[in-house]
Amino acid sequence: MAESGALRLRIEKLVAGGDGLAFSGGQAVFVPLALPGETLLARITSGKRDYARAEIVELLEPSPHRVEAPCPVYGVCGGCNLQHLAYPSQVEEKSRIVADAFARTAKLDTGAIPMLPSMPFGYRNRMQFHFTSSGRLGLARRSSSEIVEIPGCPVACEAIGEWIEARSGATRARDELRTRLGSADRFLIFGSGDEIHVEGADDLVEVEVAGRPIRFRVRGFFQSNLSLLDAFVQEATGGLSGERAADLYCGVGLFGSFLASAFRSVVCVEESADALELAEANLPGQGHEFFPMAVEDWTRSESARRPFDLVLADPPRTGLSPAVREWLTLSRPAAIVYLSCDPVTLARDSRDILGSGYELEAIKAFDFYPQTSHVECHARFIRR
Repeated sequence: MAESGALRLRIEKLVAGGDGLAFSGGQAVFVPLALPGETLLARITSGKRDYARAEIVELLEPSPHRVEAPCPVYGVCGGCNLQHLAYPSQVEEKSRIVADAFARTAKLDTGAIPMLPSMPFGYRNRMQFHFTSSGRLGLARRSSSEIVEIPGCPVACEAIGEWIEARSGATRARDELRTRLGSADRFLIFGSGDEIHVEGADDLVEVEVAGRPIRFRVRGFFQSNLSLLDAFVQEATGGLSGERAADLYCGVGLFGSFLASAFRSVVCVEESADALELAEANLPGQGHEFFPMAVEDWTRSESARRPFDLVLADPPRTGLSPAVREWLTLSRPAAIVYLSCDPVTLARDSRDILGSGYELEAIKAFDFYPQTSHVECHARFIRR
C-alpha cells in the first residue's frame, strides 16, 4: 500500500549532480537515485518556492537500465551516486547533461557531445579516507559529516583496493599512521601499479603521463584516474604552438609541461606556492614565468598585459570569476582552452567567451569518475 502523503512522480531526466528530475504541480522535484523514465512514489524531504527535494518511497516502474549496485554501502557513502545505472547509460546521460548545459545557459546547440569512457570500476588512483570514531577506515556519509566504515571500495584501483581490504574491520591504518598524522582524522592515498603512497608516510610521487614524468605531493591535488589522463592531456595541448602561453590554475604544471615543448614561454599561475614549486621542476626548458598568486591578482599584473597566443584555464568547480572572464575578453588570445569539472559553470563561462568574439572549435567530455555524476570537459575556442 502506498505511504500516505507520497507523491507519484515520473522522472524526466538526470540533471547535473546526478538527481532525477520530475515535476509536480509545476514545481521541479529532484530525486536522488532515481532514473529517467521511472515512475515512483516519493516523499518530499525539503522544499523552496520553486523546487523541492524528495526521496524514493517505492519504485513502481523501474528503468530497464537500473542495475544492482556492487558496493555494500552504496547510497549511504557519499562517494558514488550512479552505481544503480548501467555504465553505458551513465556515459550517455553525462554527455546529454553537458549538451543540455550549453543549450540552456550558453544558448548553443553543440549536438551530441563525444565522451571518452573509462573502466567502470577499479579506476580510481587517488582517494581521501577518514577514520571512524573507533579508528577504522571510512568515507564520508552522503550529505553528512559522519563517517561510514567501509569493507572495500569497487571504484578504487587494485593497489588501493587491496590496501583497504588488508585494513578493514581493524584499527591497523590508524595505528600505522598515528605518529605521522597526529590528531588528523583524514588523509590522502595514491596508488599506481602495485605502489601505494600514503599521506603522512610518503611525500613526493612521480608518474608518467603521455611519456613525460610528472611529480606531485601525495597531500596535494592530482587527477584521480590515470587511465584517461594521457588522452586528456593530448586533447588539451595537442596541435597548439606559438610564442607565449598562459597556464592558469596550473597546479603542478601538468598541462604547462606539455605546452613548454610547443611555446617559447609559458606563464604558470597557481595560488599554492607548494604546487608551483613543483611546476617549476616539471616544466622543461628555460624562459618560463611562475606566479604564486590567485589568478584574479595576476590579471592585474604587468605579465597579464602582454599578448598571448594561448590561454589554458583549469579552474575549480566554481569556474572562472567575473574578473578572470573580463581579462580574457580584453586580452583576446588567439585560442582559449578551457578544462572544466562542472558543465554548468563551463556553459556559463563559455557564454561570455562566445559573446566576446570567439567560436567553439571543439568540445569533448571525459568520464574520469564512473559511478558518479562528475564529468570533465575540454573546450577549445578560437578567435574569430
